[in-house]
Amino acid sequence: MERSNNYLPAIEGVIRGFIITVILLLIFAVVMTFIEVSSGVSYIVYLVTTIVSIMYASIYAVRKIGERGWLIGIIVTLLYLFILYIVSIISGNSAVIGMDGIKRLVLALMVGALSGMIGINLQ
Repeated sequence: MERSNNYLPAIEGVIRGFIITVILLLIFAVVMTFIEVSSGVSYIVYLVTTIVSIMYASIYAVRKIGERGWLIGIIVTLLYLFILYIVSIISGNSAVIGMDGIKRLVLALMVGALSGMIGINLQ
């Protein structure tokens, strides 16, 4: 695959990650209309949705760019989480990041970096 210094695929990866997020959350919303779901299960579904989306976005971007897998994975993760944070603020949720948010950030960064490394080796 051709190597490129253009980082536009990172933005494309983030957009594709959000498409995956929307699809998975719509499926979960349909399931929630028929089944009562506890807050613990909802938290796990949201976490898994975020992780899957970041994995897909990172692997997509790294395969298109072709170099520095871990770095591109971290950049994609930060872009994804920044946009998610802005959307959360706009929707009226609290802007406070607690210890739980920091744990999710570290987990997301690790997933993004590892997915970037996987993506670079899939070429």
